[in-house]
Amino acid sequence: MSAEETGRGQVTRRVLLRGAATSTVIGAAAWSQLPAQALLPPGSTPWLGRDYWANRLQDWARRNGRFECVAQPGNRLVRTVAVLTRSIAGAPAEIRVRTGTLQAGRGYSGFLIGTGTPESHPLAAALVFTASGTGGGIFAVYDADGQVRFRDHTDEQNPFSYAKLPFTASGPAPARRLGEDVDLVLAILADGPGRVRLRLRAIDRPTGRLLSEAVMSGVERTRVQGGLSLVSTDRANSGARYWFRSLQTSGAGVGLHPGRAFGPVAGTLFSRAGSELRMTVQVLPDEALRGARVVVQTQGLDGIWRAGGSGTVGVGFTARIVAGSWPSGRAVPYRVVLPSGVAWSGTVPAEPTQGMVVASINCVKASHRPTDSATSGAPSLPGSRPLGLYSSRNIYFPFDQLAGSIGTHEPDMLVVHGDQFYETSPTRRGAMGELEFLYKYLLWLWSFRELTRRIPTIVLIDDHDVFQPNLWGHGGRAAPGGDIHEGGYTGSADFVNLIQRVQCGHNPRPFDPTPVARGIGVYYTSFAYGGVSFAVVEDRKFKTGPDSDAAETNPILLGTRQENFLRDWAGRHPALPKVLLSQTVYAAVHTDEAGAPVADMDTNGWPRVPRNRALGLIRDAGAVMLAGDQHLGTLVRHGLQTFDDGPIQFTAPGGSTSFQRWFEPAGELPRAGATPFTGEWTDAFGNRLLSLAVVNPSFSQAEFREHHPDSNGFGDRGLKSEGYGILRIDPEAREYTFEAWRWDSDPTDAAAEQYPGWPYVLSFDDV
Repeated sequence: MSAEETGRGQVTRRVLLRGAATSTVIGAAAWSQLPAQALLPPGSTPWLGRDYWANRLQDWARRNGRFECVAQPGNRLVRTVAVLTRSIAGAPAEIRVRTGTLQAGRGYSGFLIGTGTPESHPLAAALVFTASGTGGGIFAVYDADGQVRFRDHTDEQNPFSYAKLPFTASGPAPARRLGEDVDLVLAILADGPGRVRLRLRAIDRPTGRLLSEAVMSGVERTRVQGGLSLVSTDRANSGARYWFRSLQTSGAGVGLHPGRAFGPVAGTLFSRAGSELRMTVQVLPDEALRGARVVVQTQGLDGIWRAGGSGTVGVGFTARIVAGSWPSGRAVPYRVVLPSGVAWSGTVPAEPTQGMVVASINCVKASHRPTDSATSGAPSLPGSRPLGLYSSRNIYFPFDQLAGSIGTHEPDMLVVHGDQFYETSPTRRGAMGELEFLYKYLLWLWSFRELTRRIPTIVLIDDHDVFQPNLWGHGGRAAPGGDIHEGGYTGSADFVNLIQRVQCGHNPRPFDPTPVARGIGVYYTSFAYGGVSFAVVEDRKFKTGPDSDAAETNPILLGTRQENFLRDWAGRHPALPKVLLSQTVYAAVHTDEAGAPVADMDTNGWPRVPRNRALGLIRDAGAVMLAGDQHLGTLVRHGLQTFDDGPIQFTAPGGSTSFQRWFEPAGELPRAGATPFTGEWTDAFGNRLLSLAVVNPSFSQAEFREHHPDSNGFGDRGLKSEGYGILRIDPEAREYTFEAWRWDSDPTDAAAEQYPGWPYVLSFDDV
């Protein structure tokens, strides 16, 4: 549940555009049949090339060597194309591009320079979009009235004013027109110590005639340092749209960063189960690749590369590849080959034999404040810092510290529990179509692909992955009237299946692939890897809605199919330690500001009877449990008849979230441990548990409520308690070790500490 939600779930980078070859489009009929998917103009493709990132993917198309803004009118006034492989360091520099009008109206096209902030990751500047704010940069643009101008994009108080900056104008400046072909040239020149002069010219390309010129002097050099984007702007809902081609940059003041290019392969996800390898190859949305054959080659001990499997790029711009008879005793290098050649590589590791390290990740949000809305970044708690819109304090993407910290543990497996993105971040939710989904999901894969290219990964999807604030799937049915509390999905079956194909298509084969209602697929499964038996359940898909008729008479949690699956799993791999992977916790482990239990039906504390039945089956299988979703890190021993006769479940802290939760029971609990808020607890549904460790925010809920009486949203990561989990499984010592780490920790530092209460060691005998 994110900051925008209310509480009812808690019962409430020279670069030439022509260098990006124009692709041949398969045709409109080849598009997914997703109801909300807008079709691109004929002969176009959404992917602009590996040097660019479009905000948003659905707002831009590449056609006949041009980048065309195809966005519909609306309040996302500025559409941007970030130039990933170039930055501006100072003077001298020259940036030029051809531009023209696609649709007349109030607007402008041109450059956005100096995006991002000095301390933020360079790729974060790729997300600069409509709203102005800290790190937004300077517009150097050609207005519809024919005048070139400079405008501000850093105003936190007036994020859509784009105020004109002072400049000296010259030239006749005739109004812009359809059919124009204009060279827009920006020169950045030294202008004294620490300052530069900006000169922007619009030149009619056929005649070489100067149309308009603007000069702005005395600009602080720091204001132009940073990222570079192209912009097409529509003012006053006029429908203005513009095109670009042949971008060129030169001069010592231009930074070159070829390593920041993205695509054509975005990344890979793979899993191993027995001798079968399953892999998803994700490509950028280039229509030339729709239906293309993707080959994965593997390198043998003789050094020769051989075909190891192939697949066709389908819905979601993914190719799914299955390879049998996979060797388990050695690492196997692989490479992904597209029709254009080798595009990506990685290594499938040897299956571990001396225990396992499992990393648990959940809930990663690209930004706290959206980049297309008016929001406040003012400090909202004592000790908190301003959240400048395009600063590292607000833009969490590309999660480099989180991914880097996880990588230091050298995990044998990644488990991704859900909410790989939030439908409201970095931009507000759009129509549920392929490109809207990919715009948000690709930020996650881009961030973690250096891990997933070499580490087996199991992915679950949760509510935000399917564009819902909460999800009670009710066996796959459509939510009546869109009311999620009645149970069901607000998206079409095609949309849900798209998301499952992209994120979960590489998981081990499902136990029983029979679809649920409307043909929505399932992925619950069990498999053995590294001497450990794993089960994956789908907490949300079968669960009835709290306002449905069945909620009172026959509420469902996992459903009969998954309960029978758990009974089957109990008899499988009898000599192996067992780990169950789920989306959320099986109790409502949070409280209000007074310390009283909160009845959150989004958790699996409800419904209680099938909850107890599921926990009994998990206990009988001899399993420990890993989960996500709650943002709040907890380690609990569930209770059935007593406070500690059920399985242990570790819910890892969220990776980067907005919505805050607390577990702060009033008074000391019976059987309290060495850290606060541990001991016996009964949740709001009557479920018993033994709290073993908890990761609360650094501020109490009571303190928070003084400043946020009606919202749980908070953005300052310096005060939040975010991170990830590690589970170490040691068969020789017969121990599980649970670890909880901060997102920015350096576990290689001998002085690094985990969150209080961790590590927690559990003997196999005490499962």
